[in-house]
Amino acid sequence: MGRFARIALLSLSVAMLATGCDFFRSLAGRPTSKDIASMKAEIQRRQADSLERAAALKQAQEPVGTEVAEEPAPASDAKPGKRRFYVIMGAFSNKDNADKCAARLKDLGYEPEFFGFTEGRTAVGIGGTDDESEAKAFMTEVKRQDFCPEGVWILDRKRK
Repeated sequence: MGRFARIALLSLSVAMLATGCDFFRSLAGRPTSKDIASMKAEIQRRQADSLERAAALKQAQEPVGTEVAEEPAPASDAKPGKRRFYVIMGAFSNKDNADKCAARLKDLGYEPEFFGFTEGRTAVGIGGTDDESEAKAFMTEVKRQDFCPEGVWILDRKRK
């Protein structure tokens, strides 16, 4: 019986070396190295997306380009893009997505304005005003709406 135990142990050791742990992990219903690698890649992709969104928000707060006024001038005497504070509804690396956001806001009765930023990003802002408290109140009102995304913020165009 001792000889049988040694042969079984030797066979098990050879099997472990030849097939690795994945065979036994799959028998136990645990994730294999392939599964773990794909989960790791997914986590890294999500982290990269999150970092890209954070960088976009940070860059959007510090405009470096000139604004692009693609909408007609509002009824007031103010010109588009010339106010100090705007509620930014989103910053997009794809101009088509910025256009879609602006079209939706226009359909809802807002006057969207575009702001150019580094790395070709385009931000869509609404509610231009020169009064900070008015901008904060407007943002609070917009946040109560169903269409409002989570990451809205106020752009202060004079902030360096």
